[in-house]
Amino acid sequence: MATLQEALVAALDHQEAGRFAKADTLYRRILAASPGHPHALHLWGILAALTGRTDEAIDRIRRAIAVAPDIADFHINLARVEAALKRPDRAARLYANAVALQPEAVEPRFQLAGLLQDLGRTAEAEEQYGALLMVAPLHASIHLNRALLREAQGRFAGARDGFRAALVLEPAHAKALLRLAATERELGRGGAAMAAQRRAMTVSDDPADAGLFSTLASLLAGEGLPERAAEAARIAVALAPGDPALWNELANRLKGLGRLAESVAGYGRGLVLLPGNPVLLNNRADGWLKLGRLEPAEADARAAVAAEPRFEPKFAGGWNTLGSVLMARGKAGEALGAFEQAVNADGGAPQARFNRSIALLTLGRLAEGWDDYELGWAVPSGRFPRAEFPQPLWDGRALGDGRLLVWGEQGLGDEVMFASLIPQLAGEGVRVVLDCDARLAPLFARGLPHCLPHCPPGVTVVARGEPPDGRLTAPDVVAQIPAGSLPRLMRRRIEDFAGRQPAFLKADPDRVAELRRRLGDGRRLIGVSWSSKNAAVGHLRSIPLARLAQALTGALERPGVKLVSLQYGDVAAEAAAAGVTDAGLDAWGDIDGLAALISAMDLVVSVDNSTVHLAGGLGRPTWALLPHNAEWRWMQGRHDTVWYPSVRLFRQTAPGDWDSVLQKLGRELGEALAAG
Repeated sequence: MATLQEALVAALDHQEAGRFAKADTLYRRILAASPGHPHALHLWGILAALTGRTDEAIDRIRRAIAVAPDIADFHINLARVEAALKRPDRAARLYANAVALQPEAVEPRFQLAGLLQDLGRTAEAEEQYGALLMVAPLHASIHLNRALLREAQGRFAGARDGFRAALVLEPAHAKALLRLAATERELGRGGAAMAAQRRAMTVSDDPADAGLFSTLASLLAGEGLPERAAEAARIAVALAPGDPALWNELANRLKGLGRLAESVAGYGRGLVLLPGNPVLLNNRADGWLKLGRLEPAEADARAAVAAEPRFEPKFAGGWNTLGSVLMARGKAGEALGAFEQAVNADGGAPQARFNRSIALLTLGRLAEGWDDYELGWAVPSGRFPRAEFPQPLWDGRALGDGRLLVWGEQGLGDEVMFASLIPQLAGEGVRVVLDCDARLAPLFARGLPHCLPHCPPGVTVVARGEPPDGRLTAPDVVAQIPAGSLPRLMRRRIEDFAGRQPAFLKADPDRVAELRRRLGDGRRLIGVSWSSKNAAVGHLRSIPLARLAQALTGALERPGVKLVSLQYGDVAAEAAAAGVTDAGLDAWGDIDGLAALISAMDLVVSVDNSTVHLAGGLGRPTWALLPHNAEWRWMQGRHDTVWYPSVRLFRQTAPGDWDSVLQKLGRELGEALAAG
């Protein structure tokens, strides 16, 4: 007759061979002969687990542990059953028991560390990985898991070290390479990230994995290689054409390259796969907006925010896009409502509030608008470049004997417009040090210190340069403010502009006289500027010179007009073809010369660019031609501007409709000439 040990060995042979019924019979006989036999209970429990009877497995192994609590394998196998049942806390306690019984054993401690990591008990998990590496320093998986733990905690330098250690032991470990690429990217080491990603792609079990190419696209974009990023994204789509996220990524890459029609088509492919997805709808709306297709842009943006409750409860991006589309359609009031929704959804985040400021300023709600405008420093599309000066930000209080540093921001036109508030400061006794674009310095220096009668000079103009001029941080300069923040203190109502916007620039009188002599021939001199180089909206603001020249001369009954180019850039040939005189000035580099040329004109006609600001600051009669979605500074529905009393506004009545603007321009010029 077989002994109990022989019977146990036979039962285990049956179990390992898959003869579960015979194994079960033997375990029952053993336990009938020796109730509470711990090894029989343990193996019978494993048999129950193998046959899907987990409750019986747990009961049997627990009974084995009750009889023989010092056998580590019993705790380990019960832990495996609990882990399979998604009960990590119970499994962790059992693995901890096994570790206590076998401190040098690698497997139970490794499993315990992983469970602790999953449970968010990161400090305990880190401790277990450290103990493991003391006894098993050559296990790549231990280095990998500890590195993953550190990566999840944002400890990227430590994570990188762990992934590198794993790769020393297993150089072709694809996951370690992929995670190394990710951590290198987080550490700002794009080249190292790219190298790791490419190595991962060469050793991957699935080199046709679309995700590998998607990640590569992100890395290439981060390295300033947008064309190659788009190529990688296109490969990803080719490998997994049914993945809408990959279509979205490809479309984003194409949009970044300015290939807008292809981008919109890409979003459309994604929407075929995932209809109604608000992210894809929102991104396509932005593409339509950039293409100037405002009706489909609005339809997609509205669909995106309507889908919001089903997909993303706080879809601030969708509301921001809808607001931008409505602004482009000249619906600032409706846009404000959309931006309000974005602010509420985004917890008052800077981008939403800055967007709201633009709508508020367009509507003339200045106090609220200027307050939100301050958030422009925190958003990519806002105010720039930010300068760091040591003085405290001025809040409008008296400075005693101290001086105020006002520093220029944004573009040339912005610097001129915001400098229009300097005369009031000087008139109120504030001594100003004005930091400005070096091209503006001669013009500002000639006009600002002397722009108010009976007011002692109180403005020091400093040309911006590197290193910064020491006068900006002189001991008596006790406060500083960016120029664009002055209106928040000084122009909180429309009424605050009244009588406070004098002509504050003064051109060089000798250059003005010389230009008048050289250009004058008895005809009225009309200076024209027809193009904006603004990268985002310049195409919407610009007018072909031939059309503008025809409007100004062709509709007149008498040829009493001479057109003179005020346009910056290489435009001599274009001007000659349209019969416009080129004065031979560098209208981009020689701003003082441009100011003199503007002052020599009887009238300035310009699209929305820096020429309007210079002409307005000089007090010259100026007709500004504005697109339908004019900038916030021109407000909504006005034909004058609070910034420059000498400037009149001619607005498009519909997007892209220059015909009505040019017709009105020609008609009014004819009337003005007829009136003498």
